[in-house]
Amino acid sequence: MTENSKETPLLYKLDDRPSVAAASFAGLQHVLAMFGGILTAPLIVALGMGLDAADTTYVIAAALVVSGFATLVQVNRLGPLGTGLLSVQGTSFAFIGPLIFSYEKLVLDMSSSDALGVIFGSSVVCGLVVMGLSVYIKHLRNIITNNVAGATIILLGLSLVFTTLSGLQREFLSAGGLAGDGLKMLLLAFLVFIIILFLSLQRLAWLRLSSITLGLAIGVAVASFMGLVDFSGVHLESVIFIPEIGRYPLGVDLQIIAILMPIYLVSAMESVGDITATANLSGLSTEGEGYWSRMRGGIMAGAFASMIASILSTFPSTTFSQNNGVIRLTGVASRFVGSYVAIFLVLLGISPLIARLFQTIPSVVVYGGTLLMFMLVVLSGFRVVQGNQAKQRDYLVVGLAILFGYGISTSIQWVSVVPSGVVTILQFPVSTGAMCAILLELIVPRQVHAADTSD
Repeated sequence: MTENSKETPLLYKLDDRPSVAAASFAGLQHVLAMFGGILTAPLIVALGMGLDAADTTYVIAAALVVSGFATLVQVNRLGPLGTGLLSVQGTSFAFIGPLIFSYEKLVLDMSSSDALGVIFGSSVVCGLVVMGLSVYIKHLRNIITNNVAGATIILLGLSLVFTTLSGLQREFLSAGGLAGDGLKMLLLAFLVFIIILFLSLQRLAWLRLSSITLGLAIGVAVASFMGLVDFSGVHLESVIFIPEIGRYPLGVDLQIIAILMPIYLVSAMESVGDITATANLSGLSTEGEGYWSRMRGGIMAGAFASMIASILSTFPSTTFSQNNGVIRLTGVASRFVGSYVAIFLVLLGISPLIARLFQTIPSVVVYGGTLLMFMLVVLSGFRVVQGNQAKQRDYLVVGLAILFGYGISTSIQWVSVVPSGVVTILQFPVSTGAMCAILLELIVPRQVHAADTSD
């Protein structure tokens, strides 16, 4: 974190009001940077859960609407909610693994709709807890340290990479393997991967910021030439999409809460970094009560948005860090631009055609497009750890947390004395690793790194 604000050359400062044309143009640039990410996360969850076309369309469209609503709350500071900065929100990738894992466990004993209801109901509880904890965000940072957050993010990234590779294997086998069109599917995924990698390495900032959206678009174009895109399901059952309250019967499961809660906490800590960067780019101080008031409001608004998302039967929301790149690039930090971003997202969401079209993207294109992104999540976890001038002790804590996270999750089922409910919780390596990291931070002596300075 930066200790003091830095001067940033801004065309429009935080409280400046750009013209409608200027604000609309800046808002569209933010939407372009985040559009692929917002829609890809719920699509991957839906694919992982095996949801039907109607449910997949619903969660994608609802994700856009909730992202718009959440952004509107963030930029306008409704009561204690929001940062009052150009903070935009979208569906979080961090929850892909735990949501799919939770669904797979629940659907063994109940219907798909009941399982979704339990997941969404449990998410509401997690959102309420984080809203309450946001008041104590300063103290929470002493528990969710850089080591805890870094280890959890690394585990999240690894789980996402494994999920993606598993999806690619499934697509390869369903296409007939080497004897059929399996190789063609893998080559298409590799092409999308290379395109996004190429775009993300370009000097032109807009290509980097829009690499996911552009990569998926090019992948769909290539897939359509290969005859892999089916538009037969694209039809309008209604002109306007309206999210439903309680589409699935809400329920609460303590095991699911235990799986999701560590991810909610780490996601909140990631938002601390995003909000700090936005404040810094806006020319504001990153110290003092004003800063912490915005921080509490931002974390609370993010948790509130995730709670609303769950009530409307879609997936949790978080701040989007790539939009800080848009602020840096355009020099537009006006929070009023955020209202235009919110309006555009809601308009895209209430149009059923957008979700239907996005659903036509072949799964293999989605997996190829997100593989690089998830690999970068792993690297970002290491950067979080290194950001605190990591010493021997820090790497020890993180390494052991990752080792225990995967070790316990793969072996706990063989320990007969452990209750089945506890087994279910510990079988998800990310939550298990996060809990291990918290314990290790408390147990491992901080004097371990003293040897670093001795001969």
